[in-house]
Amino acid sequence: MRMIRLVSYLGIVPVLGWAVSADAFPLSNAAWSDGLWVEHCHDVRTTYNPTSPLDTKALTIKKEDPRFLDFLYWVWANKIIEHQVEQVGGTEWNGPTSGVIFHWAPGSRWETHTVVPFEHAIHHIADEHRWQDNMFKDFFAPFGPIKGVSIKERLSFDKPPTWAQFLRHIGGPASPYYRYVFHQEASIDPLRGVVVLFSGQGVAFEYTFDRYVKEIMEVLTDCKAYQFFQLYDLYGKGFASRLGWAGQPVPKR
Repeated sequence: MRMIRLVSYLGIVPVLGWAVSADAFPLSNAAWSDGLWVEHCHDVRTTYNPTSPLDTKALTIKKEDPRFLDFLYWVWANKIIEHQVEQVGGTEWNGPTSGVIFHWAPGSRWETHTVVPFEHAIHHIADEHRWQDNMFKDFFAPFGPIKGVSIKERLSFDKPPTWAQFLRHIGGPASPYYRYVFHQEASIDPLRGVVVLFSGQGVAFEYTFDRYVKEIMEVLTDCKAYQFFQLYDLYGKGFASRLGWAGQPVPKR
């Protein structure tokens, strides 16, 4: 019911599913179009796809695949799932207001935007990132005492401070938080099957491998990962995940 009021307040329509592709959004010159990706990967054959083109619509690699751990490290090394949240309607452009805009892998060939339903975006930034009002005192102080509580307890759907106001504060063009709370990996723990991430303001949190892959799927298809499969065939297991595999010196810890 509260989400319905948020939608009404912002004048938007909720989106079903996790994210909607938004290829027409403004991107840097580094980004490749879907057509260019297909052009590059169509004739690529690897041990992963020896007889047919790589899938251009989905990412199909599974945890059971011997390539999987190297794949996670390759994603991290290429900064593919680093992302930032834009203000409702886009930051410095007239974008959709049908959800929260996520800007992925800025400045890379994988750069893209997706529109995420508000309920998912709120869970992501409030529950997974565990943001509190005392981490954004410049925003919350005008609305009353700082309490050191979750931003979900302070923000409303129809009464200030609202979610729309907060997203504008952290995702607007002049915001000191726009890049600073940029979501990125810190480490991968193969034994526990988790990825540790950080996001500014002293925030660190963990994703299971399954949760991490769901995020990767917002950006990658098999086609868009074609260079990973080529590198794996060239260098073998451990090429991205094992330090010193080529015999190069590794700093002592």
